[in-house]
Amino acid sequence: MPANRAVVAVLAALGLALTATACDDAKDSTAAAAASSPALPSPTERVASMTGKRLLDKGREAFGRVSSVRMTGFAVEEDDGRRTDIQVAADRKGQCVAKVEVESKGQFELVRTEGRTLFRPTAATFTALRGPAVAERYKDRWFTISPESEYASLGGVCELVWTVPFGEPDSSWNTLAGAPGTVGSRASMSVELSSKDEGVLTAHLAAEGAMVPLRVEDGWDESAGKTMAFDFTDFDVPVVLPVLAAGSVVDGDLPAKTATAA
Repeated sequence: MPANRAVVAVLAALGLALTATACDDAKDSTAAAAASSPALPSPTERVASMTGKRLLDKGREAFGRVSSVRMTGFAVEEDDGRRTDIQVAADRKGQCVAKVEVESKGQFELVRTEGRTLFRPTAATFTALRGPAVAERYKDRWFTISPESEYASLGGVCELVWTVPFGEPDSSWNTLAGAPGTVGSRASMSVELSSKDEGVLTAHLAAEGAMVPLRVEDGWDESAGKTMAFDFTDFDVPVVLPVLAAGSVVDGDLPAKTATAA
């Protein structure tokens, strides 16, 4: 799923799940090319002189070699203006840890490992969803999300890391080279990405070393980053999974308000 639509889908899933509990250029770049092409620009190839297409391709090549990454940022839902803050670390083996806060809906954590996804709301969120008695009985418990669960779509948070334009070798974007800058402490080069379905995104690539994406945001120039912005850090840093205490995992969805402790 393309980048903007993936974000929209994840935001909708997060909001609905918590509500329910309460009641062009790029087509030349192929996987084979990404596997064989160098991620680093040659000494004679200056980043500032690259075309938009070249920047996108180099970003794909570098991102395709990344084994893990941390993504931190926010997105604002178009329909109601609700903001969702997301922090997620994921690797290509499928392991993932995430913290999510949906404005006016609640906060929760996700863990994915060995094909299993677990979900744990904060105490305040659990209380709002199921009442203080059940929240206290199931304090600090993790709940297993099965593929058939009403919460199955929450796993999209972990997939969101890989749905930026640099994770889609067969997608089509119109590209325009931007300007040098910095993201955090790293030198960067921006590229405008646009399509009929996706609108306009601005991507910022590392201008030195492997040209990994440093930031992806909606819009361009002064409008950039007003409703969506995600920063990418900790490349190739192993995902640290939490230690789950014995008896802390419930094999099922959140309990009903009248449930007793398992």
